[in-house]
Amino acid sequence: MNFTEANMDYLMDLSGGDRSIIREMVQLFLTQTPGHLELLAGYIENRDWENTRSMAHHIKPTLSYMGAEDMRKILQGIESMAAERRDTDQIVSGFGPLRQRFEVLFTELKTYLDSITDA
Repeated sequence: MNFTEANMDYLMDLSGGDRSIIREMVQLFLTQTPGHLELLAGYIENRDWENTRSMAHHIKPTLSYMGAEDMRKILQGIESMAAERRDTDQIVSGFGPLRQRFEVLFTELKTYLDSITDA
C-alpha cells in the first residue's frame, strides 16, 4: 500500500511481521492520539507553551512507529520552539496544516487496519 503519511515498514520490522502486534499498536495509536492532538491544539490556542512542549514530546515517538517521520520532525520543532518560547506565532500558524496531516494519517491507518487479517 502506498500512503502519503504512514509507512508501516518500521512497525513491520519492530513486530517481526506479527499482524496481531501491528493491529494492536495501530489501534492504540488511533484510540489515543486524537485526544492527545486535541489537548495539543488547546495548549497551542491558549499559548500554554509548557504543556505544548510536553504534549508534542509525548506524541512525537508514536509517529515514528507509524512511519510518519516528517510529521515527527515537525513535532520536534514545535517541542523545541515551545521549550525555548521562540517563534511561537509559527507554532500557531503551522498547527492547522499539521492537524490536517494527522487526519490523513488517521485515515491511512484505518485503511491499513482494514487491509490486514490475522495470519
